[in-house]
Amino acid sequence: MILANTTAIGMHPNVNETPLSKQALKSYAVVFDAVYTPKETRLLREAAECGATVVSGLEMFIRQAMGQFEHFTGMPAPDSLMRDIVLRKT
Repeated sequence: MILANTTAIGMHPNVNETPLSKQALKSYAVVFDAVYTPKETRLLREAAECGATVVSGLEMFIRQAMGQFEHFTGMPAPDSLMRDIVLRKT
C-alpha cells in the first residue's frame, strides 16, 4: 500500500506531530509526505524505520518548480541546478 500525507501535520513548528502511528506505518510499502519543512518529518523517519520507501515533500517542490520552468520558458528545466539550490537552502 501507498500512503500520501497531504496535510500540514508534522510541518514546522509542529515537528513532533504525525498523522499515523508507527505501528500503522508497518502496512505501507511507500510513504510520501508533502511536508518539506523539516526535510525529514517524523512520519518519514518512522516509515523508513518500518522498512518503507519514503519520498519527501522536497521532491514534489523541486518537480513543481521544474514543471513551471518548462511551462513558462518552453525549455527543459536545469534539473541538477534547481535541485542543488533547493537542497542548499533547506
